[in-house]
Amino acid sequence: MLKKPTTWMIAGVAAVVMGTSGFAAWEYHKTPDFCGTCHIMDSYVESWHDSEHMVRAHAEEDVICLDCHVPTIQQQVQELVAFVSGDFEDPLQRRQFDDEFCLQCHEHGSREEIAERTKDYTLDGEVRNPHDPHPDLDESVVEQFECFRCHSAHAKSAGIGYCFVECHHTYTFESCGGTDCH
Repeated sequence: MLKKPTTWMIAGVAAVVMGTSGFAAWEYHKTPDFCGTCHIMDSYVESWHDSEHMVRAHAEEDVICLDCHVPTIQQQVQELVAFVSGDFEDPLQRRQFDDEFCLQCHEHGSREEIAERTKDYTLDGEVRNPHDPHPDLDESVVEQFECFRCHSAHAKSAGIGYCFVECHHTYTFESCGGTDCH
């Protein structure tokens, strides 16, 4: 007679242990430390924990990897296979999120609001708005100024250096004026 309740009790305890373990594993998979279980991710997770990069500011606001990087189950399986087989690039290819992606979380609702907040930004004694560098440009050119061009989460951000490398003479704001000089 004791066997039936004992069997049910053991099954119940096993179900609770398995459920709790499954839940804990699922919660752990959401953490940056889980992402770091693949050695290729070490530098990215390390930058989340302790760096001067933008990702550290995200960490301070409790933004985790999966808040920006939302892989499907298929992508996760492909990444696991690539990791186990060694068939991956190191470093990983840089992600390029569009402005709408960034603005969905940040307190600035639009590019215009960011430009308004930084309208008095001063560089070398001159007011230069980094978020509205050329207000007179045609809207089709604005994609040159998407967030990811200047801001990088896991590496040093280009910042104002993007302007110098892409369009202006190094460390001046003079336009190149054509292709004759280079």
